[in-house]
Amino acid sequence: MTTASPAARPAIDPAELAARFAAAVGAAHVSIDAAERRAYSQDVFFWEDAPLVDVIVKPGTTDELVAVMRAAVAAGLAIAPRGGGVSYTRGYVADRLGTVLIDMARFDSVHEVNRDDAYMVVGAACTWQQVSAALKGTGLRTVLKGPISGTHATVGGNAAQNTASALMSGLIGLEVVLANGDVVTTGSGMVLNRPSPFTRLYGPDLTGLFLGDTGAFGIKTKCVLALRPEPGGVAFASVGFDTMSDMAAAMTAMARTGVTCRLMGMDPLKNRTATKVDMREGLDTLAKVATGSGSLFQGLKNAARIVTAGQNVLDDVPWSLHITVESHDQPAADSALDSLRPHWSAKGRTLEPSVPMALYAKPYSIRGILGKNGERWVPIHALLPLSRVAEAVERVQLFFAERQESLDAHGISHSYITVCAGPEFVLEPMFYWFDEVGPLHARVLGDKYEKFKHIPANPAARAMVARTRAELAELFRELGAVHSQLGKFYRFADNIQPGTYRALTTIKDALDPGRNLNPGNLGWR
Repeated sequence: MTTASPAARPAIDPAELAARFAAAVGAAHVSIDAAERRAYSQDVFFWEDAPLVDVIVKPGTTDELVAVMRAAVAAGLAIAPRGGGVSYTRGYVADRLGTVLIDMARFDSVHEVNRDDAYMVVGAACTWQQVSAALKGTGLRTVLKGPISGTHATVGGNAAQNTASALMSGLIGLEVVLANGDVVTTGSGMVLNRPSPFTRLYGPDLTGLFLGDTGAFGIKTKCVLALRPEPGGVAFASVGFDTMSDMAAAMTAMARTGVTCRLMGMDPLKNRTATKVDMREGLDTLAKVATGSGSLFQGLKNAARIVTAGQNVLDDVPWSLHITVESHDQPAADSALDSLRPHWSAKGRTLEPSVPMALYAKPYSIRGILGKNGERWVPIHALLPLSRVAEAVERVQLFFAERQESLDAHGISHSYITVCAGPEFVLEPMFYWFDEVGPLHARVLGDKYEKFKHIPANPAARAMVARTRAELAELFRELGAVHSQLGKFYRFADNIQPGTYRALTTIKDALDPGRNLNPGNLGWR
């Protein structure tokens, strides 16, 4: 099925739409304000050809969402669901005129924390920081971990974007509203007699069907997260390397041991800027370290180590790897970490582990949405099997070397983060350049936005970033990489076997026959 281009599709009168949806959610939860529509029509990056959404609707209950979906479909409107809004692959950005943006922000309740059966039920708009706060003092935490942007990133967004694919088994149930208004429950919560969402599998894995769909199959309203006890012990290490290849080789070797660990690598630019937080954030992190470790004495010792290491601990380190190992008690965690040392000791040098300790104590932040001095930021990533990591690292470094002169001419710098958790290696290059700061950044950053709002537009550098990022996506495609946060950026339809895509299209047409839900995502229009 094809759709006319945005320019060929006439916009519907926003005032008429506002009245139509106000009947379902109340006038206070409908907006046609031009500034707000502009803010909701872009994500972290620039999408120059994106049309404005026609209306913003903020339902607060499943019944309200059902009414909104039915009204939108009846009017022939496209539907773009939005969670925290801090994505960068055009996932909720309108593909055409005649789009209603559904802001899910009011679905932010924690409905249940069931300690006996080890699950919790949250609204799709619950942030990961809210989830963490709800579990404080229970001795439990979620199996699925949220992204660093968890101050704003939502559980429903995580589900729709598959942003922690190695751990998505920890999402065990969903409530989803389909385009026709039907409400679907997945997991064991679907049973009629005394339903309980304690397990994911009852018949076909219907939960899995809606994970990573970028909102193209249905809109999530509730999420069920599996819980497990907090670890009894945690051990940290940081290691410096001279080259990215040496660091990546150590990461893949450790991943192959089977030791459960989280590995995060940073490049020279990240080493110089990642720990440069303001004093308030630094003191807050130290307080969390002091109270978040296995004992107050150990916590205070860890906090003192961070203070001693200072903010400049990584300034002269070319590449740094940060390791976190958890286990049932502290001796086991220490032993597991010791078993990994042979894999980094030959080419790495041990550093003070201030970064992994601070991140463990304060895992969520939104500072990375801009560079340290207000530079615009946008990443791109590849998920790779361990056997292809060495080739990918070499090819990507060559890719940037070949373009370095052009990037420098536009004032564009780049950085890397690498993450490994089990058999999945994430390579995430990031672009930084000075450009105007948009309305989304203003909303997210609050008062911090003031010192960046006068940065002028830089369309030439912006275009260079867009072009280079698209070329890098093609290199990742050549390397056989896969991705989360697919949205409209990654070429999903061209990157999978035709028979598989036909099967997915059959499902899409059954669930959304009018192609109203997120047109353009995953290649469907």
